[in-house]
Amino acid sequence: MNFSDNSLKQKLMSAKDTTRVKVRFNDTDTMGVVHFKNYMVYFDDGFVSFMNSIKNKKYIEEMIHEGLACGVKHVEITYEGSAKFGDYVLVKTSIKQIGNTSLTFNHELFKETDNTLLAKVEAVRFVLNLKNNKLMNIMDFFEYFLK
Repeated sequence: MNFSDNSLKQKLMSAKDTTRVKVRFNDTDTMGVVHFKNYMVYFDDGFVSFMNSIKNKKYIEEMIHEGLACGVKHVEITYEGSAKFGDYVLVKTSIKQIGNTSLTFNHELFKETDNTLLAKVEAVRFVLNLKNNKLMNIMDFFEYFLK
């Protein structure tokens, strides 16, 4: 795919994805609700699903095997509700901002049965080339990822 930086940025900024996750028993605490730390796993599921929804020929899993790590620099979470074992949750993901060496994702987690907002997160991610241990330019990463 050949994109100008501007059209690629527009495509990325308009992309949205929703993925469905079932709450497992080991996600919950003794009260039967999802432990707060496990929401991070769901947001990571949302990240993978989002990246795979915009791919052309490569999946994010392939990028990891090629030596490109998608790390997290900063996370800000607001908890609004709780899910329980057996619930299905929907993770809605979009990109909020694209910088030179980082990008900011918005994730929202909803209980599928009644669309209750469970949590919101803003996560700043980067791409690290493990072969040379250097941060990648985000637009260069997407040019490579989408080709």
